[in-house]
Amino acid sequence: MSGPTTATLGLAPTELALRAIGPWLARSVGGLDPATARSLLPRMELAVHETCMNVVHHAALSDGEQIELALTLDPDHLTVWVRDSGAAFDQAGVPEPAGGQLRERGYGVKIARSLVDELTYRRQGSRNELALRIDLEGPP
Repeated sequence: MSGPTTATLGLAPTELALRAIGPWLARSVGGLDPATARSLLPRMELAVHETCMNVVHHAALSDGEQIELALTLDPDHLTVWVRDSGAAFDQAGVPEPAGGQLRERGYGVKIARSLVDELTYRRQGSRNELALRIDLEGPP
């Protein structure tokens, strides 16, 4: 890989629109060797999907607003940023799912965090930015 690969995608804040995540990721990391792609793409797709589902259900975006995805693939890692202008995300307010209790919701952050090497969130002005990073084990 000669330099970083970058890609962007805008999504309507609907569950149906999130179907575009997998194909976009696959196109965006076409420079990876097939074994590396098979290893990391399912993890990143699910992490991004869970993060975007949280935006759809909790960010209260207005009509016409989008979820913005940005990807950077460099020799060391794949990073996807999920950005929106919805309600701030209160990390401390996300309860840890308790073992032994069956719940339909509330696992998204835990799932995303378990799939990536680093998950970071920051609020910049009126915008949310969540970064999901997977380290590459060797040169792609």
